[in-house]
Amino acid sequence: MAIRDLRLREAKPSDRPHILLWDTPKDLELRQLAYSENAECISYRTHLLKRIADQNSPFLALHMRLDRELNSIKAICAETDKPLVIFKDLDRLITYLCVQPESPITLFWQNLLNTRHLESILWILLPSKLSPPNWDESRIKRI
Repeated sequence: MAIRDLRLREAKPSDRPHILLWDTPKDLELRQLAYSENAECISYRTHLLKRIADQNSPFLALHMRLDRELNSIKAICAETDKPLVIFKDLDRLITYLCVQPESPITLFWQNLLNTRHLESILWILLPSKLSPPNWDESRIKRI
């Protein structure tokens, strides 16, 4: 699918997360997509670094705080003034969760899939190899 044909604002249901599978996004392409969709492009990595700097804690233990990470995603959608959020770099969290002993990745995907009442349309940008299992195909677009 071509970038100009995506129409991310037409996502249904609009209050639940959607997945945008894109293996090689370039920064310019992401900026153009965000501009054309009136979206805010937010990096999970940058957002996480800001949050941990504020918490003054040397330990992340993200696998033990899935609820905190999911709540931060909801907060991002609530705090933006744009109708749409493109959330990039979440592959870092997913990779981290996958390598943990007794990995909570299945629980993470299930909780993310069932997330509702987001205040902005959320598109999570991921490489195709990290496509979530059992995700509703109507909530996935591929580039």
